[in-house]
Amino acid sequence: MDVAAPVWVEIDAGAIAHNLDVIRGRLGDTTRFCGVVKADAYGHGIAATLPVLMTAGVDIIGITSNDEAAEARQLGFAGRIIRVRVALREEIVEGGELGIEEWLGGRDHARVVTAAARTVGRPIRVHVSLNSTGLSRDGMDLDDPQTGSELRQIAASAELAVAGICSHFPCEDADDVRAGTAAFRWQAASAARMLGAGAAVELHSATSFAALTVPESQLDLVRIGAALYGDTSASVPELRSAMRLVSRIAAINPYPAGRTVGYDRTARLDRPTRLAVVPVGYADGYPRTLGGRGHALVHGILVPVVDRLAMNSLVIDVTDVPAVRIGDEVVLYGRQGSAEIRSADIERASGSIAATAYAAWARLNPRVVVNLPTPAIR
Repeated sequence: MDVAAPVWVEIDAGAIAHNLDVIRGRLGDTTRFCGVVKADAYGHGIAATLPVLMTAGVDIIGITSNDEAAEARQLGFAGRIIRVRVALREEIVEGGELGIEEWLGGRDHARVVTAAARTVGRPIRVHVSLNSTGLSRDGMDLDDPQTGSELRQIAASAELAVAGICSHFPCEDADDVRAGTAAFRWQAASAARMLGAGAAVELHSATSFAALTVPESQLDLVRIGAALYGDTSASVPELRSAMRLVSRIAAINPYPAGRTVGYDRTARLDRPTRLAVVPVGYADGYPRTLGGRGHALVHGILVPVVDRLAMNSLVIDVTDVPAVRIGDEVVLYGRQGSAEIRSADIERASGSIAATAYAAWARLNPRVVVNLPTPAIR
């Protein structure tokens, strides 16, 4: 692919469509699907992701920012939009014309949403968050003796229309999800009675891991983000990564055994070595913690990142790739031929979840979309 930039992010829209089919095949017949496109579709781009969802008939999406909701509307999405975090009053007011359903995070936040609804001039649909799973972030805790009266106040508000009761799991552990699901079912039923909520109110707590690992967690609605893009710790081998982080080799040099490499001399060569420079560094979003621990793919061969990264370059050992030349493709995340660097590889080497890196890559680098009728770069 002819891209002038030293590093770019390649998005495979066909992989997203494939993953959507796989996930839907694992859901119950009555479970609604919410495609989460927060953080610009986890860095994959709403403009690349949403047309795939719309073509497949997905009519609910999850966002966090008004900009994401506005982009979805501009792309022609006419379905429901759920904000999957608590929002500030100004955000709620500004997003009022976009039809965003708000995540309601407690009594005090209910007052914020109520005030915003009065400014907007119409009731706002809300999803009442419960702390059933023990995340203790924005959920109302039913063990608090005041929660019952607070729920009844929400029910009595003309500015709040309860569309759902929700929660969020703190752990990707099947037993934890089962216990949390049982607690949420019981607490949601109790909360629904206090809210006077009818059968149309949706119960939802499952994101990718829970929905794909513990079927009873699926309930009325699932919020699927990471798995849509091929990144989940759930055991679903059919899923495909929809992203590659790609660069090219800019220089190659031989060095004798004993030479040190990179800043702080963190590496020392134990054999005569051919080192290649790749114009990617921590300013491009590649985690510096991968220096000396991460890997790249060249000619489908896994090679180590040798040095402690510079701001805009890193060094790889290509001694075992005899045919390597300047200009050859280097893949730092994703597939090259039959080989692949997965999220789990990034996480094991860096000590952090891969999403902290890949959600930012496309904000820092050009994005190329493949497997769309009209491939585009921005």
